Amino acid sequence: MNSMSRYKLGFLQLLLIGYFFVNPLFSHHTGSSDSPVATARFVDPFTGKREKPTNYLVMTQDYYQSTRENSHLFTTTAFAEMNFFGGRFSLNGAVPWNYYEQRNREDAARIGKTYLGFKYQPFFDLDKPYFFVIEGSVGFPSGPDTDKITGGNFYSGTGYLKLGYMYEKWSFVTKIGGLQPLTQPQPNNLQDNDGVPYYFRLASAPAPAPTYQYKKTGIISAYISYFLIPQLSLFSGILYRNPYNGIEYSTSKDKANPSYFTEASAGFSWNFSEKYNISLAYRYPLQRDRDYRLYQAAWTFAFSMEWGSD
Repeated sequence: MNSMSRYKLGFLQLLLIGYFFVNPLFSHHTGSSDSPVATARFVDPFTGKREKPTNYLVMTQDYYQSTRENSHLFTTTAFAEMNFFGGRFSLNGAVPWNYYEQRNREDAARIGKTYLGFKYQPFFDLDKPYFFVIEGSVGFPSGPDTDKITGGNFYSGTGYLKLGYMYEKWSFVTKIGGLQPLTQPQPNNLQDNDGVPYYFRLASAPAPAPTYQYKKTGIISAYISYFLIPQLSLFSGILYRNPYNGIEYSTSKDKANPSYFTEASAGFSWNFSEKYNISLAYRYPLQRDRDYRLYQAAWTFAFSMEWGSD
């Protein structure tokens, strides 16, 4: 059995374990409320995460088809969140794991960038069908060993303002924010094996100019959901990011580095009990030129489990 088959088998086992773990509890959390506000969940179709502070775990599986690096990318992300102060504030953490199915090269697996963050809901009654949430997180350096960890050897911060509203069978969510590099790239010196840091070198031995820089990244996303029944919704979304590649911005000004990235998505979200949710989204980059598209298409599957009272 090759490594890709073992990966797919392991992921299938994870889903089966999750199903049998949840199934004995299903009858105790029937989602019987007739109120859409009580049973509906604002779920981000791009990540599978809850929009408002709560206690929950989520496993997100992303599949990126035909990436720019001539491979298929599978990313499994574990995310946990715990709320405080009656649901107005929460702390959370996320750890991704990446598997690269590569053409003409050996497949590879790497741990991704770890994030620790928070959510804060300062206004409104929490039982109202609308919300305003402030969200932020810090991403930690991956370290120099790219054979084990990827995601960039630098600190980064994220921050978003999120607005959501539910009207009858419709819900609307928009998010504005982005990513901020908290450290700057250190140039690689051609003679860095002599133990002299680049900032102590004489002018006669300068470090070469980097081919990229860390840049602030603005992100705007929005999605609309329609509830067929209080527990089942269909959604469609859009995401805009500038610059195109995110924080690690190439200094090359050519066709392979457009100024911005856009992506459309569609899918469904199902609260099959009061505490458990699955969502599936199809994501489609709108820049289609084969010379610079980041990937052909992507799928995001998420299973989440809440605990405690609403």
